[in-house]
Formats: sequence, structure tokens, C-alpha cells
Amino acid sequence: MRKIRVVEFTNSLGFGGTEKTLCTFSRLLNSEKFDVHVVAFESDPASGREDDLRNHGINTRISSKKYLKTYLKSLNADIFHIHRGGWAETGPITAAKDAGIPIIIEHNVFGRVDNSRENDLIDCHIFISYSCAARYQMWVGHPLVNSTYEILYYPVEIDSFDQYGFDGRDFSRKSVGRIGRADNTKWEFRYLEALGVVAKTFPDLEFHVIGLTPEVREKLIHMGMEKNIVEHPMSTSEKEIMDFYSGISVMTHFADMGETFGLVLAEAMAAKLPVVTHHTQSPKDSAQAELVNSGYNGLVAMDPQMYADAVNMLLSSPENARRVGQNGYEKARACYDAPVITRGLERIFIHQAYLKSAAGNSEAGAWI
Repeated sequence: MRKIRVVEFTNSLGFGGTEKTLCTFSRLLNSEKFDVHVVAFESDPASGREDDLRNHGINTRISSKKYLKTYLKSLNADIFHIHRGGWAETGPITAAKDAGIPIIIEHNVFGRVDNSRENDLIDCHIFISYSCAARYQMWVGHPLVNSTYEILYYPVEIDSFDQYGFDGRDFSRKSVGRIGRADNTKWEFRYLEALGVVAKTFPDLEFHVIGLTPEVREKLIHMGMEKNIVEHPMSTSEKEIMDFYSGISVMTHFADMGETFGLVLAEAMAAKLPVVTHHTQSPKDSAQAELVNSGYNGLVAMDPQMYADAVNMLLSSPENARRVGQNGYEKARACYDAPVITRGLERIFIHQAYLKSAAGNSEAGAWI
């Protein structure tokens, strides 16, 4: 029986969680059963994603839109797995279908609705959280009750975190952190002000940041926190990311748009950190409150004062911070472990092949 040939596609190989997830799946899909090819329209060399894929022996192609169909046809692939926001992005799906790929699967990252004709070409929509799927259902106006819709959390390589000795963390350190894209929509300025309240309680507070924007820096300076800032460069280096997590006692999260999953929150949990996040009102994303069970593995604040109080409490009580961080680790291990999540993706792939085969598509049935 031949291997299942899968194309993992995203528009760009860059720093984001979408790209990181694509790379994780591409490395962990069972190589005895799956032949993986990664295709993108562009690649950010600074992210190192393309080099990492090639170093792991994964065929990776940066293709122009003009030649995408020709390249996909040459692969004779079985599955086209596209990672996208969910809204209409005319081109890749049509190219895959025209290239003769029998199964089209969408990883719908932001839970958006595609009202174009390409949406009818998709065999399965995968959502990255229950809240993401629920909002999609609200917008489309019908239950998501069959195999056209699946929910699969983003994968976190927990074993990699275990190698860094987070059990020995010094929770007495007055240090908090935030990590994400350098994008103002990934910040909520009202909750940023809550850190100013924390800094008044703990003048020696360190605020470690990956993804600092000029506007956020200006706001922190205006709040009198210039000396509290510890800025880190954007990075995909495992060691640099682990060093970042090692250097803080609390993960502080506040994104204006909320999260459809929140990979950095799941990673912080894997690093045994308590997480403080905030509530967002629909129709904004709200999966951060799905990952963080308030009072168990972190706290979900309803307003900036509650946010400041939560951070102050964790910084004042190292043993509570350690307990909450351990709870987060246990949830991450149970719910987001990368090998287990990847096996779930494999089952989705194989199930879609059975459905195609039952419908009379001989190409899809050749490897089941």
C-alpha cells in the first residue's frame, strides 16, 4: 500500500503560530504512512521555517500563484491541507482541485466564513478551538454536525519543554512576560495599563517582551515603566523561546482581538507558568478563556483592576503560582500534546479518504 501524499499549504512561512503548527504537523506526521510536501507563496528567511523543514528532510517549495496548479499536479497528491484564516483567498483551493487532488481540507484558523464558490470545494473544515467553531456556527446559521467539520487543538511539543527543567523555576522573581507578533492588535492597551499598577506594587518588576511595537513602547514609557522593559528579539529558536519562558514567573496575556486558540498560552502552560488573561466580548475571539480555566491554571480578568490584582496575587504568593503553573502543565499534557494531536489529524485524513472512496472516488481509495 503506497503512502498518502499530503500537501501542507500556507500563504507564507513566517513567525506566526499558523506557520509553527504547519511545521509541527509536517515533522510529526507518520513518515511510514504519509509523504509530506510543504508549499507556500513566500517565506521569511528570518523565521528559519523553510530551512527547518528542509533540514528535517521535508520537500518544501516556494511557488508563485501562477505556477501553483502545475506544481501541485506534478506531485500527484491525495490531500491538499490548507492553513488559512477562513475567509475567501481565491486561488490555492481552485488550483488544488484543478490539479486533480481529490481531498481538500481546511485548517480554519480564525473561524471566518468563506462565501465564495471555493468553499464548496472543501471536504472538511478543521477549527482550532470549540469557541472558534461555535462562532462559525453562529455566522453560518446551522449546526456543525457531520464529518465536514472537526475540532482539533493546535499541537504543543510538551516533551521539548520537559527538557528545560521548569520544575526548578524561582517563582519569587518579580518577572512577567508577553510573547506574540509585533502587531498592535495583539495588545489590549487598557490591560497594558494594569501592568503599571503592578509596577507600583513591585517597583523592581521585569516585563519581558517578544513583539514590542513602537506604540506599546511609548505607552510603557508614558506609564513610567521604561526601566521595567526587558525586550527580546523575535525568534523561532527553541532555546531562545525556552530561555524567555524560564525568565518569568507569570505569563501576562492581553490581545485586543482575543485568541482563536492562543499557542503561546498553551506553550506557557507547558512551561509550568500560571497565565493571566482577560475576557473578550463576542464577536471577538475568546479561546483564551477556553485554555485558561480561571482559578485552576490561571485567571481570566473581567476588567483591568481585576487583572492587576491577579498578577499581584501570583507574584506575592510563589507557592500558589507554582501550583497554578503545575495545573496548567497537566492540562497542556492532556489536551495539546503534539504527537497525540497529530494522530488526530491523521485520523481525519484517513476518514476523509474513506468517505471519498465510498462515494466512488478510486483515487482516494487507492491507499486505504
